[in-house]
Amino acid sequence: MASRCGTDIGAPRTCMGIVDEAARLERAGFPVIHLEKGELDLDTPEPVKQAAIDALLANRTRYSHSSGLPELRQALSDYYARRYGVDVDPRRIVVNAGSSAALVELFVALLAPGDEVVLPDPGYPAYPAFVAAARGVAVPAGSAGNGFRHTAELVREHLSPRTKAVLTNFPTNPTGAVAGADELAAFAELGPTVVADEVYHGLEAAGRPSPSILQFTDNSVVVGSFSKAYAMTGWRLGYLIVPDSMAAAVTRLHSDLFVGSCTFTQWAAITALAGADDIQRQIRDELDARRACLLGLLLKLGLEPAREPDGGFYVLVRQPPDTGSSAAFVADLLASTHVALTPGSVFGPSGEGHVRFSLSATTDEIAEAMQRIERFLADVRVPAATSG
Repeated sequence: MASRCGTDIGAPRTCMGIVDEAARLERAGFPVIHLEKGELDLDTPEPVKQAAIDALLANRTRYSHSSGLPELRQALSDYYARRYGVDVDPRRIVVNAGSSAALVELFVALLAPGDEVVLPDPGYPAYPAFVAAARGVAVPAGSAGNGFRHTAELVREHLSPRTKAVLTNFPTNPTGAVAGADELAAFAELGPTVVADEVYHGLEAAGRPSPSILQFTDNSVVVGSFSKAYAMTGWRLGYLIVPDSMAAAVTRLHSDLFVGSCTFTQWAAITALAGADDIQRQIRDELDARRACLLGLLLKLGLEPAREPDGGFYVLVRQPPDTGSSAAFVADLLASTHVALTPGSVFGPSGEGHVRFSLSATTDEIAEAMQRIERFLADVRVPAATSG
């Protein structure tokens, strides 16, 4: 037992590395509890699924407009007017195969080689890759010394003459932080284009709504998705809302790169938007219960969140002392207890020394996972306490 968490040999170092190893163990018959996933275990709502089926039966399987169905872009425009009180011309909306493809496309359109994008650290692990795909330079703004809050004041320290954009993500992966109106207004005043990843909007704790960057500046891009707040991860459908000045260039690039997005899923997305309030409320209620369960059990184990989560479905937790790197700790925990977490190191240098819990399992499964972790930590701590 004393050798646990002492080496990084064989430790998965990426999000998907952990997911793949957890899946391998599960296929081998081990009772894995998945607290590592970037998706919930909830099913897509029945009306949304039926809308896709109806679209298929109606032979709505041909190309849509390259930027997305006019009906979907109008539905998105209506949604932003209803939810945020902003006027979005549907011509500014480009529908894509998920937010990842949308971000790659955006940075290709926005960046010249060597242009810099200031990113949150810790932050979504793929952000630097999206910037690199456009031959840009990712500049991490480490927030560990700032209470794990990505703020305009923190970002200002990383601006340079080459800064083309500043990326925000609220509610945040991996910390669950939510930004208020004053905080978003401060980002809008920095000067560079603000790229706001708002894919976790609608999943704020206790239903407290997040503002959108569109309420504070026209010099901004919204990245949206149906994956998280509608339980539609496998549908691969997202979108960009770009400034008027970028709309023609992004639309042309999108047509060249992707032709368009899946047509019948777009019809389903219109139904999702129509039922957004009810769908998101049901998901939030479930997340609130899971979050409360996890936070209470973490407290009992003496484990402390890096910051109190206000939304999304993640909790970043400080690693117990003397448990090695986050990658080694997570790998050992998975091998020993079959509880899958994500190492903080994958989210950037500020994430090291932490692990991310996802609310991707039921409260019963969370409780069972915490019992396994408690036994694991007891085995780790006893030798450490008696080794002298």
